[in-house]
Amino acid sequence: MSRSVLNEEEFYQKVYGGWMGKNIGGTLGGPVEGKMEVLELDFYPELKNLPLANDDLDLQLVALHAIERHGARMTAKELAQEWLEHVFFPYDEYGYALTNLRRGLIPPVAGSFNNPFVDCMGSPIRSELWAMVAPCAPNIAAHYAYQDAILDHAGGEGVYGEMFFAAIESAAFAESDRDTLIQIGLSYIPIDCRTALAVKDLIDWHREGKDWLEARALVLEHHGSDNFTDAPQNIAFTILGWLYGEDFGDAILKAVNCGYDTDCTAATLGAILGIIGGADSLPANWIEPIGDKVVVSPPIKGFPVPADLDELTRRTIRAAKEVLAVWDSPVDIRKDQKTSIESSLLKPTASTLKVQSQDFKKNCYIVPQGTMADHGIEVEIQYQDQLPVIGLFDTHYLRFQLTNRTGEEWTGRLSLSTPEGWTKTEQSAFKLPAGESFLWEAQATSDAELRSSYELALVIERDHDGHIWNTEKVIFSLVATASWKLYSPLSNDGVDVNVAGNLVDFGKLLNTKAKGVYRAETLLYSPDDREILLLASTISPVRATLNGQLVIDAQEATVFMPAYHRAPKSKGAVVQLKKGDNPLIIEIEKTDDQLQLYVLPVASEETRTPGSHYYHTDILFKSINQ
Repeated sequence: MSRSVLNEEEFYQKVYGGWMGKNIGGTLGGPVEGKMEVLELDFYPELKNLPLANDDLDLQLVALHAIERHGARMTAKELAQEWLEHVFFPYDEYGYALTNLRRGLIPPVAGSFNNPFVDCMGSPIRSELWAMVAPCAPNIAAHYAYQDAILDHAGGEGVYGEMFFAAIESAAFAESDRDTLIQIGLSYIPIDCRTALAVKDLIDWHREGKDWLEARALVLEHHGSDNFTDAPQNIAFTILGWLYGEDFGDAILKAVNCGYDTDCTAATLGAILGIIGGADSLPANWIEPIGDKVVVSPPIKGFPVPADLDELTRRTIRAAKEVLAVWDSPVDIRKDQKTSIESSLLKPTASTLKVQSQDFKKNCYIVPQGTMADHGIEVEIQYQDQLPVIGLFDTHYLRFQLTNRTGEEWTGRLSLSTPEGWTKTEQSAFKLPAGESFLWEAQATSDAELRSSYELALVIERDHDGHIWNTEKVIFSLVATASWKLYSPLSNDGVDVNVAGNLVDFGKLLNTKAKGVYRAETLLYSPDDREILLLASTISPVRATLNGQLVIDAQEATVFMPAYHRAPKSKGAVVQLKKGDNPLIIEIEKTDDQLQLYVLPVASEETRTPGSHYYHTDILFKSINQ
C-alpha cells in the first residue's frame, strides 16, 4: 500500500479546532443539560470567561494520560487502571463501572454487569481523542473507541455511539463531505443497532423535507427514551444539527435546542466541525468569550492537566505519532508535504467489524502477563449464567478456553486458586499445540465467609523437558450476591433469593404480575457505624424501614432512575447504619407499571474524598436467616 501524507501544520489546526469546538459546544450546552423541551438559545446561556468543565473532555484527558503512560498498545485494562486512579465520578454508568472495577472485575464484564446505563451517552462523548491519535485511520480510532467504551457501556448502544463518532472524526482529517462522513461512521457499527436506525431515519426525514422541529419530534417518537442521556436520540440530535445547520453557530444551536443531553450533542458536533474546518474556521464570537484554557471537574485528579488547548494539541499530536508508528499505519505526518490520503484507508476491516459479534459477558486475558498483543496464550473466562457472582455455600461453574498464539506448543497443568476454605476442581493436565484451543471446565464452592468480592485465579504451570518451567496466574473476581426474602401479594410465605447485583425484579423472581404490595427483607451489613444515602429506586410508591424506623415513605410514582446521584429525592434518605446487621424492609405497591427496584447504599453528598455519591462496596446484603 502506498504511503499517505498528513501535513503537520494542517494536522495541528484540525486537532486544535476539534478541541476548541469541543469546548465551545460543551460550554453552550452545559447549563441546559437535561432539559427535555425544545429550547430557544441563540448564544451561550452562561459565561465565566472560561470554558465550563465537562466530563465530555475530562475523561479524554484521562485517556490521553493513559496513552502517555502505557503507550499505544494500551487496552481497556490499562484504561480501567487509570479510571481507578484518577476518576471519581458517581454519575450513572461511570458510577456503576467504577463500583465493578473496585470489586476486581475488568472490562468488558465490568462495563456490563449490573449496569442499567449501557445505552447512554457517557462513552459517545469520548470519541474525539481516538480520532485525533488515529487521523485518517477510522479502523484504529474505532478500535480504541471500543476499548474505551466497554469500560462502562459493554453490550450497549454507548459502544456503538463512540465507534460511530470516532470513525467520523478520524475520517474528517481526510474527508470534508458531511454525507460521506456520516456513511463512513455508519459502516463501523451494526446496521440494526438503535443508534444506526435513529441516524438512518433522521437522514430519510431530512431528505423528505421535514424541518428540524418535525425531525426532532420524529426522533423522539421512534427512538426516544425517558432518560435524557439515552444515546440513540442524542446521537440523532447531534447529526440533526449537522444536517440542518446553516453554519457553525446555527448547527450547534440546533443540536442544543433539541434539548436532552445538550452538552454532549453540541460538544461532539462542535468537535466534528472544528476538525473538518480547522481552528481558523471557528467564528471569533464563539471563541472569545471562553478563551483557550482547559478546565477540568474537581473529581478528575492526580495527573498533569494541559494548561491550554495549545498544550493539549501538542500532546495529542505526540501521541498520534506513536499510535501511527506502532500500528504501522500508512499515514505519515510531514512538515514538508501537502496532505494526500488514500480513500481506501477510510473503509472498515474485518477486525473492526468483529465487535458486532462480541460477547460482552466474557473476559479475555493474555499471558504471559504484560503481553499487549495477540502473541501469547489467550485465556477466555465464561462465567456461570454469564454472571460473575457467587453466594454463600454456592457453587460457580467456570469455563476457561485457552488459545495458543505463541507459535510454540505449551504443555503443563491447570488449576484453580480460590479463597481459603473453598472447595474446587482438581488440577488437570493440558497439551496445547500452536494455533489450537483447549477448553477446561472447573467449579468452585464457597464457604460461610461473606465478602464484597472474592479473588480467584487460573494457575497455568508450563512444563519444559518434563519439568515445571514457569507459572502464570490469571487473576479474576467473583462478586457476592445480595440475599433477600421476597413476598408477593398472593402469599404470606417468603421466598429466599440471591440476586446478582442491585436489581430486585419482583415479577421475574416471584413469577407473578399481580397487583398489590410486594415486600423485600434483608440485613444490611456495615463494617462500622456510618452515615449513608439509602436509595430505593423504583417507579412505584415505596416504603423502607431500617432498624425498625420508617426512613422512606414515597406515595407517588416517579421516573425509574437508579443513578447514584440523581435518583428521585423522595425515593432516598440519609440514614445512620450501626456496625453489624441492620434489618431493612422495603414495600412496593404495584399498579400498572413494571415492578423493578434498585437498592443502593451510596455516600451522601457531603464527603471529604474522593467525592460524593460513590457506592459503598463494603456494605453487604445478608440473608435474614443467618
